[in-house]
Amino acid sequence: MKEICKFSREETDRQYNPILWTRRLPTNDLLPSHIDFTTKESNSYRDRIGDNLQVIPFGKDESLGEIDVFRPNNVPDNAPIVVYIHGGWWQWFSKEQFSFLAEPFNEKGLAVYMPGYRMAQDWDNDKPIESIINQMEEAVATILHEAFEKKSQAVYLVGHSAGGHLVSMLHKTEWGKYNLPDEAQNKIKAVFSLAGLFDLRYLLNSYVNDEINMSLESAIHVSPQLLGNSKSKLCPIHLILPEFDTAEFFRQTKEYQDKLLEDGQSCNLHVVHNRDHLSIIENLVNDDDELFDYIFKEITKNS
Repeated sequence: MKEICKFSREETDRQYNPILWTRRLPTNDLLPSHIDFTTKESNSYRDRIGDNLQVIPFGKDESLGEIDVFRPNNVPDNAPIVVYIHGGWWQWFSKEQFSFLAEPFNEKGLAVYMPGYRMAQDWDNDKPIESIINQMEEAVATILHEAFEKKSQAVYLVGHSAGGHLVSMLHKTEWGKYNLPDEAQNKIKAVFSLAGLFDLRYLLNSYVNDEINMSLESAIHVSPQLLGNSKSKLCPIHLILPEFDTAEFFRQTKEYQDKLLEDGQSCNLHVVHNRDHLSIIENLVNDDDELFDYIFKEITKNS
């Protein structure tokens, strides 16, 4: 296994704190601005969609959770499904914070499912990231079953930051263990990891791990970069970066693309111009947004 670079704690925190790399606002203003924007936009869309926002349960016991389903009147039952998994270093934010991201997909006739997950620090075990991954597997298995029942054409996984890591893990999930019909297992047609991470060992000595207390053994187990090669052909995965993300995000993304290509998997790397770690999702609501155009173009290839 490749040795990891030994950054100091100070440099690790700098490399893995994208807020420090912003070019559009003073550092101290970026996160409050992001929270204010996403809260207002999400509350507005939830109000406007009204009864067309449904909540369905999934999982059981500690993995029990809920999925917000955005299906306005223009979206038929058998429409393709976009599954969005939010970020926040597995310990901040919630699905409700990003409801606004459903609107541009809904306007294109796509249903949007947003599963929530228990924050890493709230799990009563020493493997919180594994627990979140298992919870998201149960959520997506529930969605795949519903897609099968509704005869939906396709399912697409989209995740940002920590959510980008989670969809990369889900990309490799063997869905047969959930007793899904073969047709349901094959519904996932593409995965989009937005500013994701793929080798979590680099986070062990960082502010990200202060509350999570992830061990080296756990970090290895939940790192897509360190998992064995897939025995089967996987659906295409798109690794997407904002132009103004950190050097470490770029390095990890390129190394993960190299690994997938060496394994014979379909993997594209796309850099979104003039975007930082947070504006890459804030701007998805714009009519001429480069990232949305890229995602929707890939979706239409399977329509």
